Amino acid sequence: MTLFNLKLAIRNLLKNKFYSILIIGGFSIGFASCILIGLYYNSEHSVNKDYSNYKQIYRLYDEEDKNCYLPYDMLPVLAANYPEIENACPLLFASFEVPVVDEQLHVDTRINHIISTNNSFFKLFNPHIISSLDNLPFSGNKSVVITETIAKRMYGDKNPLGQDITILNSLNATVTAVIEDLPENSSFKAEILLNSENEEFRLRRFDNIYVTNHFIQLRNGANPNEFAGRLNQTIGNYGFETKDLELQNLADIYLSKLPMEDDHSKGNSKMLTIFLFIAILILGLSSINYLNYIISVQYSKLKETGINKTVGAGWKQLVSYSVTEVAAGILVSVVFSIVLTIILLPATSALFGKQLYFQSLGLPKLLPIFAGIVFIIILVNSFAPVYLISKFNITDFLSGSRKRRGKQVSKQITLTFQLTASIALITVVLVIFKQLSFVKHYDLGFNQEMLARIDLPLNNPNIDALQQETQKLSFVKNSTLSFGCPGRVTNTMGSNTGENSFMLDCIFIGDDYLNTMGIELIKGRQLLDSDKGKACIVNEEAYTQYGWENLEGKKFNNAKENGYEVVGVAKNFNVASLHQKIKPAVLVYNTQRRLNYNMLSVRLAPGNTGEQLQQIREIWKKLIPDETMNVTFYNDQFQAMYVKEEKLGKAISFFSLVAVVLTCMGILGQIFLISMNRSKEIGVRKVNGAKVSEILILLNRDFTLYVFIAFVIASPIAWLAMNKWLENFAYKTNLSWWVFALAGVFALGIALLTVSWQSWQAATRNPVEALRYE
Repeated sequence: MTLFNLKLAIRNLLKNKFYSILIIGGFSIGFASCILIGLYYNSEHSVNKDYSNYKQIYRLYDEEDKNCYLPYDMLPVLAANYPEIENACPLLFASFEVPVVDEQLHVDTRINHIISTNNSFFKLFNPHIISSLDNLPFSGNKSVVITETIAKRMYGDKNPLGQDITILNSLNATVTAVIEDLPENSSFKAEILLNSENEEFRLRRFDNIYVTNHFIQLRNGANPNEFAGRLNQTIGNYGFETKDLELQNLADIYLSKLPMEDDHSKGNSKMLTIFLFIAILILGLSSINYLNYIISVQYSKLKETGINKTVGAGWKQLVSYSVTEVAAGILVSVVFSIVLTIILLPATSALFGKQLYFQSLGLPKLLPIFAGIVFIIILVNSFAPVYLISKFNITDFLSGSRKRRGKQVSKQITLTFQLTASIALITVVLVIFKQLSFVKHYDLGFNQEMLARIDLPLNNPNIDALQQETQKLSFVKNSTLSFGCPGRVTNTMGSNTGENSFMLDCIFIGDDYLNTMGIELIKGRQLLDSDKGKACIVNEEAYTQYGWENLEGKKFNNAKENGYEVVGVAKNFNVASLHQKIKPAVLVYNTQRRLNYNMLSVRLAPGNTGEQLQQIREIWKKLIPDETMNVTFYNDQFQAMYVKEEKLGKAISFFSLVAVVLTCMGILGQIFLISMNRSKEIGVRKVNGAKVSEILILLNRDFTLYVFIAFVIASPIAWLAMNKWLENFAYKTNLSWWVFALAGVFALGIALLTVSWQSWQAATRNPVEALRYE
């Protein structure tokens, strides 16, 4: 019986090919979109979960200050005095370009991710150690561990163990171990690991105290909340003044909503929520379209149902056939959607900004979820035919009194839902791109126009000559040297103001820095030659946090014993993306030799930029022939900070377009049925002199009302969703009324265009065809 029902179901699918292709194709595209979103969602929630002990690994942070940089000296106290801790290690990241040189073999490379830690790291995170000189990866204070990728890049097939390398042109170290690359879905990256037991290899100081992130592994059975309570009660006994320590699980760091600054890669939980919302909408729209299709098929088959009941078919047989037909259509759609997903999987890097691979998606865990969703869809879509069969009256059928009554409220509700979803999604897309446009054109506090940054090798004796020769070029308006720059600050220092201490981003600057960068001085005076090594300029935010009312006798006291005299206040300028508020910053007139600058900023005159850069490259080749010149324009650098949002915005636009297309298909299906059911009415009206325009208004009028109702429902929903998303940005655009109005106009236009296509066919049809049998 099941095989017979299946054959009948396939026959009916083939009977109306166009409508079947339209609905099944739409469902396939919708479900494929949901699968892709589901895979991406799962991938984002799987970050850091490839570490075997991730459930027991926590990072300590100060809840009151929202700060994860705690004193390095806390490490031995944690390890020795708290039996709940099985392992503890310091973990400090630095994510900026670092030169690495092996002078003996004349090989060098540049890396972007460096970690300062100790041997406990290898117990806590269990990276596979490929080779090592000793039982421990770090076998001495000068030892470093490199990843397999860096080992192959620098040494090829040669053994890197025991090789002496120089990092950052100043740190001399020996390679003592090689490990496999850290998992791809880790929130922190490492290419070289420094032994933090060596103070020179610790990367961050605050008020002359080395600080780090502390990661701990709790023993099985230890309660993290109880441990945190005991820790706060007792840690003060060891001389630490932390206020309110809390534990953050390793798996929570990537999507954390805590406003803490660190070098972990970060996801956007609110953007993921939007994706999940879109996936649910797409699934709902696909199901509604299919449900309408099933209902239409059932109404068209009432005659067949009556005949089957007349010849003895029972209720169970009719239900069995109807459910088989529903399941067959949906399963065919699912098969097509899986094929489509496989085809689209290589394009996920362009779609999400993150490549998804089958082997890393945890498919055994996801398959039951997808199977359950398919089962629910089949179950929901089976209700309609079962309901119609249960209400079918054989007496009415045989007497010819069968009629369809009512205004079909369910179809009105589903149509309003589809239009609401479309308006909400169009609004979401408009707001996302409005915000991205806002951050790209926001005043960053310095002039980015034609301003280029050239990365310099540290401790090169020709840096001074490079700037002088570059400045002589006719198209170079200004140039200046610095250690750090807006967007790439690699040095932070504490304010050294006791309990109210705060961190300042420090940029060590050379001559003519403010003029070259276009930073406005709003208080005080410019730097003089006599200020070199003695003075600095703070930004407005630092001036505010210090609580100063004037600059008389004010100093920045962290950098050296006598501090730096603060001679001016600069207009706030961004040193990071607009996700973060303006941070306190200080421009220190460099005390050190020019050999320690790492950036040359050059303002170019308008013209042939390619030729201009080529002339600068020629100077570089003469003076620094052993290094590659890397040039980045500041506007490109800051816009790159929003690449992830831009890619996800495009992905949301793509899936929103899918949802809108599904809505159009649903509207098309409904107007098709309305036109078919009212064909005699339209024929009568035309015979009595109705114009084509009047027929179009008749058929389109209700859809305009549905769009208005949907707009009223969708607008507050979209406003709430986007208001939450904009909380990720410290500086954000306004949720203007015209965005919502434009979304409504778009939806109305799409709906009317879709309806009018079928309405026109119905309105221009020869009325004789509809009335010939009356």
